[in-house]
Amino acid sequence: MADKATIGDFEMTAVIDMVPPSRAPSAMFPEVPESAWDPYQDTLEDGQLQLYYGVLVLVSSDRTILVDTGMGPGPHPDRGNVTGNLYELVSDVLAPPDNTRNTNVSPSDQVNFVIHTHLHADHVGWNLRYSGGMPAPNFRRARYIISRDDYDYYTEEKMLEQSPHVQRQVIPLRRLRLQQIVEGEHEVSEGVMVVPAPGHTPGHQVVLINSGGQKAMVAGDLLHNIAQISEPTWCAGVDWNKEISAASRERLLDLAEKEGWVVAAGHFPPGKQIGKVVREGNTRHWEPL
Repeated sequence: MADKATIGDFEMTAVIDMVPPSRAPSAMFPEVPESAWDPYQDTLEDGQLQLYYGVLVLVSSDRTILVDTGMGPGPHPDRGNVTGNLYELVSDVLAPPDNTRNTNVSPSDQVNFVIHTHLHADHVGWNLRYSGGMPAPNFRRARYIISRDDYDYYTEEKMLEQSPHVQRQVIPLRRLRLQQIVEGEHEVSEGVMVVPAPGHTPGHQVVLINSGGQKAMVAGDLLHNIAQISEPTWCAGVDWNKEISAASRERLLDLAEKEGWVVAAGHFPPGKQIGKVVREGNTRHWEPL
């Protein structure tokens, strides 16, 4: 199942690479008391917190952009030996038009940019494939956009030793001359820019789309669960800096509400990954499109 929205000249499609095992809410949000979830049971599944590893595909008449690349093919022993399916799903979204007869061109060759919101394992997993120990890009014509703060943090010697996914899925991009390190607010392509939203990681960034008088945000891990729309101070246990994370979330949710942005959150459930932040009384809530 894919969620879709049209933002000016762009069609936005959310696809799910894989679904890891569910967990108790406290495993993801250790500082949130169990009783605090009572009003938000509809954001859980049988009382458990279920993440979805989603990727956003942005397509216009002349550009194709992926935001993140999921967990990777797997199987992933630390996530129930589940396998990923992103490459096939992206190929379906980017299926060539009927008049295209060049069978040597994969739909994934249409991808011009891969934007990473951050460098956690479930966001970089389909960057590269390996044959005979040698890496090759899954999206060979794309530029891979990575924030300077995340790149510097995860390539520092101690962090790199602890991050095999960075060693395999990020570091080789430099030698392949495919990566582009960016700092601060940066226009990736006309109408598409990255904006720092640190806290989850040092260089976490969101993607803003401004096209045809419409605006949208791909939120990355600014949001893990729908309850955070109403409870922006709730932080994931894995957040690098929870105070900064909460401030980034509050700032961007405020803009999304005031300016009527469409928001895409890849960790939300299918059918609810694209929506708007709306207010009822003193509380924000999520309204899927």
